[in-house]
Formats: sequence, structure tokens, C-alpha cells
Amino acid sequence: MADKQINPGLPSFWHEDRLLSFFLAFLVLMTIFVPMVGPSRPGRIVIDIIFALMLLSGAVATLDRRMLMYLIIALSILEFAADLFVEFNPSFSFRGWDTALKVSGMAILVVMTLKQTFLPGPVSVHRVMGGVAAYLLIGVTWAFVYKLLMQEIPDAIHFQSPLAPGVSTGEPSRLLYFSFETLTTVSYGDAYPVHRIARSLAVAEALIGQLYPAILIATLVGMALQERFSAALKETEFKRPT
Repeated sequence: MADKQINPGLPSFWHEDRLLSFFLAFLVLMTIFVPMVGPSRPGRIVIDIIFALMLLSGAVATLDRRMLMYLIIALSILEFAADLFVEFNPSFSFRGWDTALKVSGMAILVVMTLKQTFLPGPVSVHRVMGGVAAYLLIGVTWAFVYKLLMQEIPDAIHFQSPLAPGVSTGEPSRLLYFSFETLTTVSYGDAYPVHRIARSLAVAEALIGQLYPAILIATLVGMALQERFSAALKETEFKRPT
């Protein structure tokens, strides 16, 4: 309640972390457990469900504009329907449009989460959660950017472990693993970019992975110091005799 009096302009989800916690739970589920899922049809459907739920929870937790929220919800429904359609009709292809819908939805969530994280106001655990959510969102978004590339250039990224016959080279669980391996600059040597576009994307993601934590920490520390200085200044002015 005190936070709302200090800065009433902050959206309600920064004061009640239930929605943001729900969103983070799906992000953690996506980033940690999806690489365990096999490339079978049930596994791919599970990944599609998790991703759609993650987008929906992200729209509710991070978007304070109804139009953007409805846009993300519509994108989630469209991409899930497209994934199911392709899953049961392998001969039909959207030529990357289904993946492009995922990338678009994720990009909007990244921007809006960062915007809410760096709003003026007191630094709380909710802002830290927002910063962590944005970091995970970047990794997931890049994974689907790689998938979009590999739908056009199947050999853009080389994986040492072979896939079963009939499994797409842009299988999400492998690309998610490769994305976070690049974002955290942890290389095990079992996957590496080959095509020049894939190399450029990997370099960009690695730079973000190095710079983002430093910028996030510096910004939050600066906001905390500014808030403390403003509080001390108000207290001094209040105690000053008139």
C-alpha cells in the first residue's frame, strides 16, 4: 500500500507479484525443462502449449495497455493454431510465418518488460523479477530467431548430436539450448554457428548476454541511490524550521 502512495503511476502488477511470478514460472519451465523434451509429436505439442501459456501469462503480467494485451493474446492463439495445423498436416507449411508470430510476440514482451522494469520509482523485488524475466525472454526470443533462420537455411547451425530421421533441424529444444549457451557465453563445443547470418546473430546475442546484466545492475543501483537521496532530501526539508 505504501508503494502505491509513493508512486501511484506504477502498474498494479509491480505491487502484487502473483502475475509476474506466474509469468516467471512459465519462463523457467520454458528455459530449463523444454530442452529435456524429445522431438516426438507429443513433445512438440507440449512445447507449443507451454509457449502459448507463457505468452498469455506475459501479456497479462507485463502489459498495461489493452490493445497490446489483445494483440499478444491474438498472436498466441494464431501461432498455437498454426503449430497444431502443421503438426497434423506435415505436408502444409506456413513458410516461417508461424515462427515469425512467436518472434513478434516475444519482442513485444521484451520491450514492455524492460519498460516497466526501468520506470521511475522505488527499487523492489518486483523490478528484479522483471529484469530476470526480460533476460530469459531475450534468450527464448533468440532461439526462435534461430529457428526462423534455419527454416530457410537448415545447416546454418551445426549440432554434433544427430537427429532422428524426419525431425526438423530447427527443433525448438536444441535451439533453446544453443541460445542460452550463447547468451551466457558458455560454450561446450557441441553446437556452433556455420552460416554468416547465424554467426552475426550469435555475436549479437553474446554481446547482449554480457552487457545486459551490467546495465541492469547499474541502472537499478542508480535508481535505488536516487530514491534514497530524494527521501533524505524530503526528510531534511521537512525537519527544516520554517
